[in-house]
Amino acid sequence: MSEYLLSLIGVVLLSAIFTGILPDGKTSNLIKSVMRMVCILAIISPILTFITSGSLSVASGKNSVTNFSETGIQLDSSFIHYYSEMRISETEKALEQELLGRFSVETSVKIVWEMVSEEVGKNTSIEVVKITQICVEMIGEKDEEVVRSMWEYLTKSYCSEVLIE
Repeated sequence: MSEYLLSLIGVVLLSAIFTGILPDGKTSNLIKSVMRMVCILAIISPILTFITSGSLSVASGKNSVTNFSETGIQLDSSFIHYYSEMRISETEKALEQELLGRFSVETSVKIVWEMVSEEVGKNTSIEVVKITQICVEMIGEKDEEVVRSMWEYLTKSYCSEVLIE
């Protein structure tokens, strides 16, 4: 975008210089008309580029940004990983509270997870969190009936391996 603005300013300044230097006469009117056309073409060049190529290029070079094209969004994997860790940590706390309310047992929950790539389109894939194992450490006495029902509940709800200690 800055290249476009610089070129537009340059064309307008050159046009102003040429029209200021030229003496009055028949050719000066022709040159002034040509310079006006050049200014108009410089102003509408992005529209012409859009019409001819089907996409509007804001800048050229390595860091060009193309609007109206079918480019995918680049995701920052470190941010996704950080956010996933935070979500898993919150899920562990919520699961501890849920087990306390449902089974009246105080627990410590650790969720083992991994990032898995999933296809969402023809050429697009995203990384999602997959819970591979839920480790539950019971604080206090272990009642075998509570352990069995807790294992069934967690296995059914989270579709992953459950380890209760």
